[in-house]
Amino acid sequence: MRFGLRSRVALVFAVLSMLVALVVSTGIYLASRAYLTNQRETTSLSRALTDARSVDAAIAGGMQPGRALAQLPVVGSSQALMRVGTQWFSRGASVLPADLPTSLIDMALSSGGGQQRIAVGDETFYAVSVYTRSGLYVELFPLEELEAILDDARVILAILAIVAFLVGGAVGSLIGRRLMRPLELLGAGAQQLASGDLSVRLPDTGDPDLDPISDSFNEMAVAVASRIDRERRFVANVSHELRSPLTTVVATAELLESHRDAFGPREARLVTSLAGQSRRLSRILLDLLEISSVTASAPVQRDATDVAALAEQVLVARNLPPRLVSGDRPVVVTDARRIERVLANLVDNATRHGQGVRQVLVVQGDHGVRIHVDDAGPGVEPDGADRLFEPFARGERAEEHRVEGAGLGLAIVRDQADAIGASIAVRRSPFGGARFTLDLPADPVEPPDQALAPAAPVPDPGKQERPPVGGPVAGSAAQPPVDASTSRRTGSGS
Repeated sequence: MRFGLRSRVALVFAVLSMLVALVVSTGIYLASRAYLTNQRETTSLSRALTDARSVDAAIAGGMQPGRALAQLPVVGSSQALMRVGTQWFSRGASVLPADLPTSLIDMALSSGGGQQRIAVGDETFYAVSVYTRSGLYVELFPLEELEAILDDARVILAILAIVAFLVGGAVGSLIGRRLMRPLELLGAGAQQLASGDLSVRLPDTGDPDLDPISDSFNEMAVAVASRIDRERRFVANVSHELRSPLTTVVATAELLESHRDAFGPREARLVTSLAGQSRRLSRILLDLLEISSVTASAPVQRDATDVAALAEQVLVARNLPPRLVSGDRPVVVTDARRIERVLANLVDNATRHGQGVRQVLVVQGDHGVRIHVDDAGPGVEPDGADRLFEPFARGERAEEHRVEGAGLGLAIVRDQADAIGASIAVRRSPFGGARFTLDLPADPVEPPDQALAPAAPVPDPGKQERPPVGGPVAGSAAQPPVDASTSRRTGSGS
């Protein structure tokens, strides 16, 4: 598992904070332990020497050793033992003389005194031995209290290290978030730019290290927008320049086609092919003009629109029964003309490539309307679904069977959908073919009947047989209807 940059920054801060806390805590603990141990040993040694002199004086004055030990003031829980000759005397001692290490006794006999830390059972003592005139005096000072204090100190320091780890992680996360903010803005801007928003720009942060990145991104965005704008103008200009000569070519070809009976069989076939190809070229030209007008940020006109009625008009204009429209009948605020273009192209795509439209299903949701256009063709491969919406993209079956169309219809569908904030997707249809789904992010409305915007005018299919190349570009990339009974799907994509 690989952590993100923000997580790694937070983790580094947390680990460093914990390491610093551990180093500081360890140092404090060691210094504190040394100081407390030294203080306890110094105090215990001083106390043992005082008690040894007191017992020695009492015995020298004729007091019995046991009584001399009993007269010692009780401070804490120290234990006193006295050996006079070979006999041991004690005062409330839980440690037997046999438990005393011989090294402690030997130090007192050889040098007059000794001190040593000893363990008796589960208890630890600081033992002091003093050789006096009356005998050997030994006093034991338990260290449980000191060990308890040191244990508490270890726990507190460990807790402080954990707190330092958490605080360091929180600080690292905050710093990482602040460091990642410019990168997040850059990523969001790149996504907007990739989705087609050429107006996105990154603000200056005031950071001399980050501002060059923002400036470079903004320059790139300006360059991309400028280049795309030049390409749009080029396509539009070329298309407009071709309209007049192409009108002449189409008119001449149709004139020759109307008199093909006067030609021989071979010449008649050539004239028919010429007329068909010239009409196809005129439709491609209209599609190019359509794409250039959509991508040139044409204004969106939003009105209350009966989506189901608009779909029925699209079907009727293509000699298809309006009963194919089913589902809800919502009224939404959207651009009716653009919706008509989307539906027209989807219906024509299903007619040419999907063995005809089987259903136009309208579903009203909480925050929009979903329109499904189903066909019963061979469907669309998942790997090639996104490519279908690219300009001049054609399915493999369309290439193999030479189906008419330049592959611009679905590109127009995507551009029109993007213009109104909708989305288009393709998946498997319940009828076995392809299902193109248009999601409209428009809230349903309930306006009065007279306030409903009229559906966009749908071109007469009879007039679409010979598109007026020289006329205004107002229609969609829709093609003349093909008889669903004789059409054969050769791949999705207009």
